[in-house]
Order: sequence, then C-alpha cells, then structure tokens
Amino acid sequence: MIGLNINIEYKNENGEYPIFFNKIKNKKIAVVFDINTQSFAFELIEKMEKIGAIVAKIAFQDKDLIPDEYVCEKTKNESKNSDYLLAVGSGSLNDVAKYVSTKLNIECGVLATAASMDGYCSKGSAVMKGGFKVTEDVHMPSDVLIDLEIVRNAPKLMTASGFGDIIGKFTCLTDWQMAHFVNGEEIDEKAFSLMEKARSECMEAFEDLTQYKGEAIAKLMNALITAGLSMAICGNSRPASGSEHHVSHFLEMDFVRRKERVPLHGVKVAIGTLISIELYNYLKDNKISFNGADEVYKLAENLPSVAKIKEMLQRMGCPVRFSEIGVRKETMEEMIEKAYTVRNRYTVLTLTHDLGLTDKIKPLIMEKYF
Repeated sequence: MIGLNINIEYKNENGEYPIFFNKIKNKKIAVVFDINTQSFAFELIEKMEKIGAIVAKIAFQDKDLIPDEYVCEKTKNESKNSDYLLAVGSGSLNDVAKYVSTKLNIECGVLATAASMDGYCSKGSAVMKGGFKVTEDVHMPSDVLIDLEIVRNAPKLMTASGFGDIIGKFTCLTDWQMAHFVNGEEIDEKAFSLMEKARSECMEAFEDLTQYKGEAIAKLMNALITAGLSMAICGNSRPASGSEHHVSHFLEMDFVRRKERVPLHGVKVAIGTLISIELYNYLKDNKISFNGADEVYKLAENLPSVAKIKEMLQRMGCPVRFSEIGVRKETMEEMIEKAYTVRNRYTVLTLTHDLGLTDKIKPLIMEKYF
C-alpha cells in the first residue's frame, strides 16, 4: 500500500520486502534497535547485507528506551555517514529515527514490531528535552515494514495499547467537532473521514482482534498507520490526538521526572478516553450552557458509552484505572486541573476549565478512574 509517498509494505511469502530492499541495495544503512527488538533487527540485517547493504548497528541495551538527548545524540553520531536510518521497534525507536534522520537530512523507515501506537507515519516526533516531552516537527518515514507474525506475537499489553490509541480516536475527533461548534475551528473533512473510516473498520474487527487473528491485527495496524497519514493531510495532529492524549502526555512527563518506568502510551490514552467521555456526558446530562452547547450535546450522544468502551478495553487486557499503572493520586489530581495546558489546542478539557467546572468534576473522575 502506498500513501503520501510512503511505502507501507507487508513481508511477502519469501520473508522479504522487495520494494524496500531494492531501495537500499548497496547503500549505507544505519539500523537502531534495543534489547527487545534486537533479534528482529539481526534477522533483517542479515538479509540486507546479502543484497549489498553496508549496515551500521546502533544497539541500546534498554528495555524501556527513553528518547532523550543521550539516545538521540548517540544515534545521530553513529548514523552521520549513512544514507538511510531504519528503526526496528515501535514508539520511542520510531521517534528517534524520524528525529535524527530529519536532522541529518536522510531518509528513514521502521520495521514495526508491535501494533502499539499511532506514530509510525506521523510528522511529529515525541522526544525528551530537559525532562520534558516535546513534539518536534520531522519528516515522514519513507518506509513502514510490517511482519504480521511479529506484530501478532508482540506482548498482549502492547496490542491492547494500540487498541487504546484507536479508542482515543472517538474523543479526539469529537474534540475537533466540538472546537468547530464552540469557536469556529475548521475541520479538514478528508483527514477526518480517513481516520473515522479506519477506526470503524478496526472496531468492526474487535471480536477477531481479541483472538489476535491476522486480518484483525492488520486492520488495527492500518488504523494506527492511517492516524499518521491523516495528520499529514491536514498538517497537524487533530485527527489523532485530543484531550485523551493530553492526559497521557501530562502523566508521562511526571513518570520521566521521577525516573520511573513510563506506562505504555496507548494505555494512558485509553483511560484518558474514558475520562473525556465522562466530561462530555457531564456537559450533556447537566445541560451546561455555553456557545454551541446544543451541538455538543449531540456529539456527546454519539459517543460510545463508558460501559461499552470499558468492557472492550478489559477484554483486550487494558487497565481502566490510573492506579493500576502506578499513577500517584496527587499527580492525577494535578492532571485533571492542568492537562489542558499540555498543548495549545481546544478540547473538552479546555472547555470544562473555561466553564469553571474542574472542581466539580474532579471528585467524579477520581472516584471512577484512580
């Protein structure tokens, strides 16, 4: 599948990626991986070397790689004489490869090892600078390589995380529509429809997804990849990131500051989605008055129920309370108050803050989701 000049290529019956292999034949390729993905990296490197690629291996021994200044600088230094930078992994490794390759002005790609997050094709790269998570503008990857057997056999919590990231598309798209009704923000219909369709196809495959069937995993991967493509179409992250992501980013920075293991992005997004649906329901059920309220009530009615989303997440093995993933009570309380400040973007978090509802809503959210 080709999208926006990206080669999205599934492994063929011979275990190869002919379009990608033809591109990198006889070139200097840097491959970055960590201890979790090194076996997949070594297998691919062997095939690449057989077709004449000269490979520089950039290995990290981390189990939970943080894309900080050290990791980015090491990758940059060891890639600077290469023509192409390939990540073997998912979240952080993909972000590092996009960030570094943009700095070096070389192409990059990724062998996706899990259907765990939606950043494979995005033009943003989430890296840590000075202890803060920042999203840098980067170029899109030239290639996304997918081996469904690797993805199917990834740790189940990683697949649950990817599903949580797609569940988040309910509230991020609703946030976009809400911002249109409340303050006139424009909606890119092509990007919106593309993301909505991919999300729907993934939801329709849910029963097969719980059994990790190949076709359903492919639909989840397609939805995750589509998130990046839709963001590229409209030029920002609106189709894929809203209030639920702001919750995740706020909490992630706290884990990093405390030098603790960061829970999977999509897991935090999933719980953030439940919170965002609660906020929309609160506005609707209490008939809170504001500009565009009637339209927003209708949006709230079209969201899936909290009970339905919670059931689906639990069936995928995804936590539904922040206390289950090590979030501190005081951090979550602060998150409810301040997560709307993470990005300069109007979401239901911003709306409830502007309406002075935070103190009323906080006990409800803490009771249900801490």
